[in-house]
Amino acid sequence: MMNAVSEVNWVAVLVASVATFMLGAVWYMGLLKEAYARALGREGQQEQKPSPLFIVGPFLCGLVVNATDAVLMRALKVSSYEQGLVFGAVVGLGYLVAMTLNIAINPNFPRPFFYAAISGSYFFVGNLVVSLVLVAMA
Repeated sequence: MMNAVSEVNWVAVLVASVATFMLGAVWYMGLLKEAYARALGREGQQEQKPSPLFIVGPFLCGLVVNATDAVLMRALKVSSYEQGLVFGAVVGLGYLVAMTLNIAINPNFPRPFFYAAISGSYFFVGNLVVSLVLVAMA
């Protein structure tokens, strides 16, 4: 496993992180902006300017997830686009979507399944993108 860490293309991790950050901006602030507000119970509220934490936090969290993907893909010798998509789907569904739903099932989310559908699908698609970028730049 330690060899896998040293074999990671860290530039690819950064590129994948920028790609998923941009996807998130399009996803949450463009395509699904109103649906996301409904999922959070904030429809009809005045839009607020995002704080720096709202911008930097998701990027840094994505960077950690993408670095973890890169290490696991190296350890598992994922080297083709097909293998990358399978890896991305398994991790995306098995960890990211499942954890998103688990986090959403609490009293602070008025529509947990709707929220999980919006955010879980972003994490799933994003992880497929990450896996493809990591294979392409290996």
